[in-house]
Amino acid sequence: MSLFETKVYPSRVLLHKRRRTSDDHPLRPVLNSLSVLGLKIEDSTSPIKRILFFIYFVVVLLCMHYWAISDFVWYFRNRIQEDMLAESVTVWASVCTLDFLMLKRKDLMKVLSIVKKETEKLSSSEQRKYRKTVMMICGAAWLFIILFIMQNFMFSIHVNYDRYFSNTPAFFFYHTMSETQMNIFIRIDRSVENLYIHGLLTMIIALYILMCTNAKLWIKKCDFSSDLHTISEESTSHLEDFRHYRSIFDQFSKKIELLDDVFCLIVAVWLLMILVSLCVRILTVLNPLTENTERIIVSTLLVLSRATITLIAISIVADKINEASVSYIRKLDSIIKKGNAKNIALYQEIQLIYIKYTFFPTHLTVWKFTSINRSFLMTCIGMMSTYVIICIQLNPNALKGIMG
Repeated sequence: MSLFETKVYPSRVLLHKRRRTSDDHPLRPVLNSLSVLGLKIEDSTSPIKRILFFIYFVVVLLCMHYWAISDFVWYFRNRIQEDMLAESVTVWASVCTLDFLMLKRKDLMKVLSIVKKETEKLSSSEQRKYRKTVMMICGAAWLFIILFIMQNFMFSIHVNYDRYFSNTPAFFFYHTMSETQMNIFIRIDRSVENLYIHGLLTMIIALYILMCTNAKLWIKKCDFSSDLHTISEESTSHLEDFRHYRSIFDQFSKKIELLDDVFCLIVAVWLLMILVSLCVRILTVLNPLTENTERIIVSTLLVLSRATITLIAISIVADKINEASVSYIRKLDSIIKKGNAKNIALYQEIQLIYIKYTFFPTHLTVWKFTSINRSFLMTCIGMMSTYVIICIQLNPNALKGIMG
C-alpha cells in the first residue's frame, strides 16, 4: 500500500442507515404509538429507557384499573343510566384488553418476530405496499383517538359535581373550586381518560388487524416443481418435495395458532363490548331529548363507527387467512390429480393434510369457540339489526326520540 494511499471506510451515515434498516420493524408506527400510550411491548436496549418505560406503564396500568374500579363502585350508589353504562363497558373492555395482552406478552413478541421475518421475504414493492397499509391504519386509529378527545371540548358540561368528584381524589378539594375551575378540571380529566382508555383499545385493535393482514402472507408462494406433474411410483425425490410442502403448511398452521392464542380471548372481549354498547346506546338515542342528547349521539356515532370498522376488518382479514390455507391445500391436491399417479405415499401425505385441516383448521377464532369469517360477520350484522328493530318497536319512547 502506498504511503499516501488512504483507506476508505464506510461512512457513519451509511452504517447508521443499514443498522436502522435491519432493526426496523414493519409495524413500527403502531408499536411507537403504543409506547407513547404507555404500552412498551419490545424491550429497550438501554437500561434507563427500560426503567422509565416500566414506571410509565405501571402508572398507566394503575390509572386504568382505578377508572375501571371507580366506574364499578359508582353503580352501587347511583341509578344505572344507559350512557354511563355504555362508557363503563368501554373502560372495562380496554382494561381487560391490556391485562390479557400483557399476560401473553412472550407469545406476542414471537408473533412480532414472525411478522418481521416474513415481511423481509417479500419483494420491495410488496413491502412498500404493506408499510403504506400500516401507516393508513395507524393514522385512522389516531384520528379516532383525537375525535374521542375533542368531543370533551365540543359540548357544554352538565354533571352533578357531587357524583363526579366522589370517585376522584379531588373530592376533598372541589368545594373550594369555582365552577369554571371545575369545568376545566372535568374536561382535562375526561380527555386524559379518553386518551388512554380509547387510545390503547383502538391502537391494539389496529395492531391485531395489521397482524392478520400480514398473516395471510406467511404461507409461502411456492413455485411447485413442474416435475411433480409427472409423478411415478418410484419417484422418492418427489415424495420428499411433497413432504417439504406439507411441512411449510404445518409451520403456517402453528404460526396462525400462536396468533390466535394471543388474541382469541381479547377478540371475545371486543365482541362483547360491541354487542353491549349497541344494546345500551340504541336505547339512549331512542329516549326523549335532554340537554346531553347531542353529546350522547356524537359519542354513539364514534363508538359504533369504530365497532363497525373493527368487526368488518377483522372478519375480512381472518377469512383471507382461511382462504390462503385452503388454496394451498387445493394446489397440492391438484398436482397429484394432474399426474394420474399411483403413488400411495403421496396420497397418504395429502390425506394427512386434509385430516389435520379438518380437526385443526387454520383460522382465527373467538375464544376458541367459533371461527371468524364472512359468515360470522353476517351473523353479527343480522343479530344486531334484529335487536335494533325490536328496540324500536318495544320502546315506548322510540317514536318521540326519532321525531325529536
